[in-house]
Amino acid sequence: MKELKDIKYALDESSIVAITNEKGIITYVNDKFCEISKYSREELIGKTHRIINSSHHPKAFFKGMWNTIRQGKVWSGEVKNKAKDGTYYWVNTTIVPFLNEQKKPYQYVSIRTDITDRKKVEKELEQTLKDLGDIKYALDSSSLVAITDEKGIITYVNDKFCEISKYSREELIGKTHRIINSSHHPKAFFKGMWNTIRQGKVWSGEVKNKAKDGTYYWVNTTIVPFLNEQEKPYQYVAIRTDITDRKNAETALEEAVKNDFRQTVKNLQNCVFKLKMLPNGDVIFTLSEGKIAEELELTTERVFEKSPFDILDFEVASSLRQHYVKAFTGEVVNFEWRLFERIFHVTLSPIVEYNCVIEVVGTTIEITESKKDEELINHMAYHDPLTNLPNRTFFYSQLTLAIEEANHKKEKIAVMFFDLDRFKNINDTLGHAVGDLLLKSVSARLQSCMEESMMISRQGGDEFTLLLKSVSKVETTKVAQRILDIMAEPFIIEDHEIYISPSIGISMYPLDGYDQETLLKNADAAMYHAKEKGKNNFQFFTVELNEVISRKMMLEKGLRKALEKKEFKIHYQPKYNIKSGTITGLEALVRWDNSEHGIISPMEFIPNAEETGLIIPLGEWILYTACAQNKKWQDEGFLAIPIAVNLSARQFQHPHFVDTVVRVLNETCLEPRYLELEITESITMNNVSDVIEKLKLLKSLGIKLSIDDFGTGYSSLSYLKKFPIDSLKIDKSFIKDIHNDPDDLTIVKTIISMGHNLKLNVIAEGVENIEQLMFLEKHKCDQVQGFFFSPPIPAQEFSEFLREANSNK
Repeated sequence: MKELKDIKYALDESSIVAITNEKGIITYVNDKFCEISKYSREELIGKTHRIINSSHHPKAFFKGMWNTIRQGKVWSGEVKNKAKDGTYYWVNTTIVPFLNEQKKPYQYVSIRTDITDRKKVEKELEQTLKDLGDIKYALDSSSLVAITDEKGIITYVNDKFCEISKYSREELIGKTHRIINSSHHPKAFFKGMWNTIRQGKVWSGEVKNKAKDGTYYWVNTTIVPFLNEQEKPYQYVAIRTDITDRKNAETALEEAVKNDFRQTVKNLQNCVFKLKMLPNGDVIFTLSEGKIAEELELTTERVFEKSPFDILDFEVASSLRQHYVKAFTGEVVNFEWRLFERIFHVTLSPIVEYNCVIEVVGTTIEITESKKDEELINHMAYHDPLTNLPNRTFFYSQLTLAIEEANHKKEKIAVMFFDLDRFKNINDTLGHAVGDLLLKSVSARLQSCMEESMMISRQGGDEFTLLLKSVSKVETTKVAQRILDIMAEPFIIEDHEIYISPSIGISMYPLDGYDQETLLKNADAAMYHAKEKGKNNFQFFTVELNEVISRKMMLEKGLRKALEKKEFKIHYQPKYNIKSGTITGLEALVRWDNSEHGIISPMEFIPNAEETGLIIPLGEWILYTACAQNKKWQDEGFLAIPIAVNLSARQFQHPHFVDTVVRVLNETCLEPRYLELEITESITMNNVSDVIEKLKLLKSLGIKLSIDDFGTGYSSLSYLKKFPIDSLKIDKSFIKDIHNDPDDLTIVKTIISMGHNLKLNVIAEGVENIEQLMFLEKHKCDQVQGFFFSPPIPAQEFSEFLREANSNK
């Protein structure tokens, strides 16, 4: 029976379970079924599964399912259901028929797993693949595309590549580009190309290839290396544009250059022009023909014997001049020229007679589309697709260059590493679509405050990095504060007003590291220090921070073994009625006696346990141990008083927290009225309606509830009166200087008065002297605890207090 109970418990914890009779009437559902469907158990029992039918599946789907299970066979499939609130969810369903002695099903047990998130991811992936497919289609339609591995072995070619090379895809895959080598270029040409792309740099050039049928063709080639995590190329994507016509035109031009070839070039798809230098040094057009010249309205009729400055804008003419000046010295010049929002590849060839350049012939071909393709590939390789910010690869390369420059100039640079506080909560509550929109809005706002010497990138998720060149620590501080300031304003995302803040870590070169890895690691460490300081701030890396990080790692490692090694102990501190002086309760406080490092303060290890999630098993152990000890004292005849146990936010928010409390009370046989749970103000400020519901459930069990460290948080009084609490505990920070600080005095008096007006018991903790006690007694505080009465002590010593309390009955 125990094994069956264990199996049922495991199923209920992990799966959505329902049982129906042979007619499909629901006879049992577990909590997870109710949770995901939004129906109560009472609303489901006696109904069929039509109550959650989404109308997504055709009737034949369910008919097939019933045909299967009525034959006594197990059925599995994915089903889209509709919850009570109108939302939809997907479940992976397995239905197991249970058969009677006649081998007929008498009931069906369905076990489901929530796959809603997976289906959403599949849909997003499908859209991403479509987008990538569209990009690939655009490239395949306009360009020759080939992909090779790091050794140059061809792994992919598109149809246009096969069409122009005359080779089939099967003949090309697995080969190198030597298969189309025309022997036109010297070895040094390809050596230079390989040297460039192996360094992770983009290479562009014109290449003459040889097709399978022996014909030659020219291509304008751009090769983009794709880098792995070690910044080494793992594949190369080559985008080519057929420029055979242009090259043939150039050849034809060279043959006819000494003749009047105006009529010949008029019909070329390109543009051919001539420039002549006058004795005074001015340069004029003597020819401009071709389809491009016609489209640009720059034919000979318009430009003849005019200088570029006569017919073009000054800036455009100046850009052309810097190239034709070189050509008139006898140099062949190739360059890209932007004109009227179009991009052209221009070659200037000097015509030499008697060792003198008599004129320059220019040929022009439009490369607007191929440049867009090239720019798109480059952009995709080095930018984040969601925010359009530089990605991690690009940031690392720029950081490396910045370090080299700073080293040469003896300057400082700063690296900021930051993420968005509580971003996961936004994703979990509002959905990933809103989360993505928020990331885009954050990126836009950050970019708006960037200066020319700064570069921001998205590392991934909600993490960003910022590079500041040639800056001091003071200037870096101003930038960090500016980021905090601009992020303080709310973001409006789909009618949601969202406040989100960054935690920023900063490392400086050369103080905190000499290479990109060390600078980023130390900035990351400083960021986590900023989070520990309360988030929404910035911290610089320090040597001491290294020690803190090492200490934190030691704590986390030790925490994982401390429960197993029984290093945790519970100490108990009494609470007294301020009027009668009698013990009215006690508080359980955990202590860690580490075998290697000795006593470790709860102020140090509790936040670490919260962060790592170890607070869940530790908190349950504290609760169980405290309840068991209190029951033991009661069984020994001591005074029956409530024991207070502190709760962490992570414990309280756990979906099975109330179940855990009930189980502990049952196992220890402690009556609920002798357990008091202390929550902090921070717990009450998140999901207030859920908090109230959970507190009411605990209160209905008979458990006492109190708010600990009251006054240190930001409780809303409108919510406070709705909480079913019994007590307020005044934080010891207000008690400490009650006679020296008028503000503390006023705060304490106000809390006592407010608590009594709300009919709450008021407890002061941290009472250390008679003056504090007399003040609290004068202002009618109900209970007190602190070192004035007793420090927290082990259970054996605390028994003496209880014996004394018994004797004073």
